Amino acid sequence: MTKRYRQFDELVVTDFVLENWHHPVHNHTYYELIYIVNGEGEHCLNGKTFPFEPGDLYLLGPEDVHSFQLSSPTRFIFFKFQNQYVTKQLDMPKPEAWSRELEQLLHHPRRKTGNLLTDKADREMVYAILQMIVHEYKSFGRSSEEIISQLFSVIVLLIKRGNNSSFSVLNWEKRPGKMEEILEFIEANIHNPKKLTLQNLAEEFHYSPNYFGIFFKKQMSTTLRDYVNSYRLKLLEQRLKFSQDGLKQIASDFGFVDESHFTKFFSKHNGETPSKFRG
Repeated sequence: MTKRYRQFDELVVTDFVLENWHHPVHNHTYYELIYIVNGEGEHCLNGKTFPFEPGDLYLLGPEDVHSFQLSSPTRFIFFKFQNQYVTKQLDMPKPEAWSRELEQLLHHPRRKTGNLLTDKADREMVYAILQMIVHEYKSFGRSSEEIISQLFSVIVLLIKRGNNSSFSVLNWEKRPGKMEEILEFIEANIHNPKKLTLQNLAEEFHYSPNYFGIFFKKQMSTTLRDYVNSYRLKLLEQRLKFSQDGLKQIASDFGFVDESHFTKFFSKHNGETPSKFRG
């Protein structure tokens, strides 16, 4: 069974040397940018093994499974961040743009071959930027948070520049089955409204709430809230028509606080009270 590492801080930056890799094959609840400063060995990513060398850069998403095998002492710089870290960057670029950039990078075919940097100058520039990030993270003085986020955005741009094979066509919106995954999740959790909030769905699929809301409306021609409410209403109408369950039981089964909240919801969206609709 794959071990899953958790991180509660929005951002963790580490710079360290290892002679042996002690972690099992694992994935994370967060994103991980990994830079190889020096050393040699192999990186096993999603069942495929790639040799690594100084200057290599990896970007891992929450579901990526990986481990390292070291053949010499290796210095790593890790930039580990939660989705919340991306979505809180309100100054530049826009939160939804951050999530979109990351998703495009995570599904770029170049990433599946391992290293994201091939240009020597870009490798050196990313290393210099990461050194500045490590310094700011350790000292964390005035404006450090803003400086780190801006430096990170430069790294993302450098990765894009070095992998400029039409990122636009790799947008997550066009991934086969993505919308089906979302609708299946909604269907499976329709009785649990807490799981179907914009915030929770965005976190579940690793995107910013703003971008997720825009994407959903574009694909479904309606807002997430209206879609969920319409779906719940249809199920409630069927339950009222074809079951003998009491209103209190139905309210409980669909996650309403009580019968009164159920009645208020149903009346608002159907135009009749549950009792009158049932006849």
